Amino acid sequence: MDRFDVTTTLCADRRLVILAIAGELDLGTAEQLWPSLERLFPLFVTDAGYPGIALEAVVLDASALEFLDSSGLRVLLRGARLAEDGGTAFRVVAPHPVVRRVLELAGAARALDLRPSLPEALA
Repeated sequence: MDRFDVTTTLCADRRLVILAIAGELDLGTAEQLWPSLERLFPLFVTDAGYPGIALEAVVLDASALEFLDSSGLRVLLRGARLAEDGGTAFRVVAPHPVVRRVLELAGAARALDLRPSLPEALA
């Protein structure tokens, strides 16, 4: 496995996207995640008469994310803000205990709506 990997799954019937991330989200890899987040929203937001589809949620499955630094945290918070601005929920699933600790110490746990499991995030 590379140092970082992202897989995108669109669940059109539920109007949600699951991004599964794995590896290390740090200075060297953080900008690999941003395009995956950023490209979601122009497709689903109504703009200039385009009948966009309301995206219900973006679920970031972080169960295989082993490391997170401030650069990675910045991208997660930017994604959460982008989702919020579009009226879309942004949830982070089952982060590794080390990653969860970083999120809690940074005060970002609430903004990222941490969920203990994928089924809970999809409910």
